[in-house]
Amino acid sequence: MRFKVTGQNKDTGARQTLEFEAESKAAAERKALQSGMTVNKVENITDGEPAHTGITPGGGSRSVGGGMFKKLIVLAIAIAAGYILWKSGIVKLPSKNP
Repeated sequence: MRFKVTGQNKDTGARQTLEFEAESKAAAERKALQSGMTVNKVENITDGEPAHTGITPGGGSRSVGGGMFKKLIVLAIAIAAGYILWKSGIVKLPSKNP
């Protein structure tokens, strides 16, 4: 099988793409490591096209409404801080009597 290995050159840090004929994905990765490469990705290109897994790197699921939760936490912290400052006497509310 034919594999496309993407990574970085250990000596220069430059991006590198190599193609290997190997028995397995692990064998292709070993060949790349032996050639002085830090491996990031190994793709099977036996049919000419890389096999895609449908997984996007860094594309984890995002929760809906996460921004609202953060706002509520910040509001709760602000209220708690104000209460603590008021109870300690550092901050005083204006009196109604002039």
